[in-house]
Amino acid sequence: MNFQVILFEVFLLLLTKLQFYEALTCNGIIVAGNACCGSQGYYVSSNTCCNGVIVAGNACCGSQGYSTSSYTCCKGVIVAGNACCGSQGYSNSSYTCCKGVIKAGNACCDSQGYSTSSYTCCKGVIKAGNACCGSQGYSTLSYTCCNDVIVAGNACCGSQGYSTSSYTCCNGVIKAGNIC
Repeated sequence: MNFQVILFEVFLLLLTKLQFYEALTCNGIIVAGNACCGSQGYYVSSNTCCNGVIVAGNACCGSQGYSTSSYTCCKGVIVAGNACCGSQGYSNSSYTCCKGVIKAGNACCDSQGYSTSSYTCCKGVIKAGNACCGSQGYSTLSYTCCNDVIVAGNACCGSQGYSTSSYTCCNGVIKAGNIC
């Protein structure tokens, strides 16, 4: 064997066996990296391939690279956030997009933002609670809606509310226990 062949084999062995470097073949060319971009190699931990060019980041926005941990691509432009509202970026952990406008909250009620942990949207109006009874909001932890009226309990017997843990509804009459 000649010296160049031995040197090349040693080089290949080092590339494939080193702990921090990887080698692969891209279009017939041996390169360092763990992914190919055309005939070039790159490491996906810090780069990506956008339109045949290696760029920093883990996602592409057109021909530009960016990191999805802090940015997103809205209408071809890289912006801060993880969601788009039109061409604007925002964080959907605290905000939402209501009719093209970024609002605080995680849900929309018409064009207003609100938090579903404490509020609900009843006929286009934000109300306290997690359910609607007509146009009123209420909490289903203690109340129910019987014939469009909020009453205490978790079930209805006609227009009256009652708790199914202690009572039952027998032919329209609330009785103690679970047997009619």
